[in-house]
Amino acid sequence: MSALQGTSVLPRIRTQLVHNREVLVNAGSMMGTVVVTAALGAGFWLVAARQFSPDAVGMASAAVAAMTLLGYLATIGLGTLLMGELPRRERHHRGLLNAALLLSGVLGAVLGIGFALAAPFGSADLRPMSETWTAALAFSIGVGLTGLAAVLDQALIGLLRGGLQLMRNVAFSTVKLLLLILVAYLSADAGGVWIYATWTVGIAASLLVLWGFYRHRGEDGLRPKFALLNEMRVDAAIHHVYNLSIRAPDLVLPLIVVTLLSAEANASFYISWMIASFGFMVPVSLSSVLYSVGSGDSAALHERYRLSVALSASLGLAINLVLLVAGGPILSLFGSSYEQGGLATLHILALGVFPETIKAHYLSISRLERRIPETIPLVIGGTVLELVGALAGGAAGSLMLIATGWLLAVSIEATAMSPTVIRFLRVAPAGG
Repeated sequence: MSALQGTSVLPRIRTQLVHNREVLVNAGSMMGTVVVTAALGAGFWLVAARQFSPDAVGMASAAVAAMTLLGYLATIGLGTLLMGELPRRERHHRGLLNAALLLSGVLGAVLGIGFALAAPFGSADLRPMSETWTAALAFSIGVGLTGLAAVLDQALIGLLRGGLQLMRNVAFSTVKLLLLILVAYLSADAGGVWIYATWTVGIAASLLVLWGFYRHRGEDGLRPKFALLNEMRVDAAIHHVYNLSIRAPDLVLPLIVVTLLSAEANASFYISWMIASFGFMVPVSLSSVLYSVGSGDSAALHERYRLSVALSASLGLAINLVLLVAGGPILSLFGSSYEQGGLATLHILALGVFPETIKAHYLSISRLERRIPETIPLVIGGTVLELVGALAGGAAGSLMLIATGWLLAVSIEATAMSPTVIRFLRVAPAGG
């Protein structure tokens, strides 16, 4: 009997893989982006940790977190909007995309210069960002390009052109790493500004590799369709609230650490967070692709979500087990101070993959079912709870307590979201 069951399982698995090929290929592209950029990103921060002082690394990592946060703020929900909207439309793909890219890029640059000038008033460790106009402009341009690239990446997933997204992110990670090595070679501990400046140049260079995609006019030309985009402003605003709720906690955490503790403490925290967040990207990538594919084809969607949750939880468990053994040696590559200051924090943060799996799929399901407005209070409340948990730990003056406060908060948030996810997963397959 067991032998017969075993022989029947393999064809079923093969059928599932074939049936979900589109999801897995595009999710694989996103995960390929994560794997490659994580590896190259680890190399980037490894060079920074080895060649720059902990204070410089802490200041630069806080600046990069702020650059990313403001960049996502500048997307004003357009990336997620296009990721779900473009598969439904037969025309105006390029016009909508170009309008969104221009808006997010300009808004990001304005937000960036404002933050660079105001940041020193919040933390003395961020003063180098506004000491020269070059430093301020490098940050400002970086924010604008971050917003533009975020919209572009999500739109490419919506167009099922994940390979282009992967190519851009590989170029970005490679260029910034090579530039940082060059800076480190030419000047001993050049300062945190040079670290985030290489980040900015890397984004700019990565956009150039997609020149062939940009110049392809399509049937409707390249002229930005601002009027058409304006018609979707309400949907974009709703998506924006979700995007900020998803990204704000992890991007604000380094700013909390550098403000309440120190730039040196943030260096250890940021490296630990970077390693732990690799696991978080598994459910985020899978659920994002399911939202995009589900927007155009709802067949077998519940079955695909069950597969996504199972894969996310399994890979999350595997990552935690690996980090139990290899976490110390991995951190020691960045320097002994990173292992001493960040190992316990890394183990706590890595456990966040399990509540993050529930959260990512809850957000994706809410978008698919168009129930975003009614779920906004829970999403915003969860974001506030995560930040309050981290602030409470920071007030106690401990990296471990910051990580613990965040983990407890996100676990409470996931508990509140889990009934919706469980309901969706329990829907029987068609014909089953």
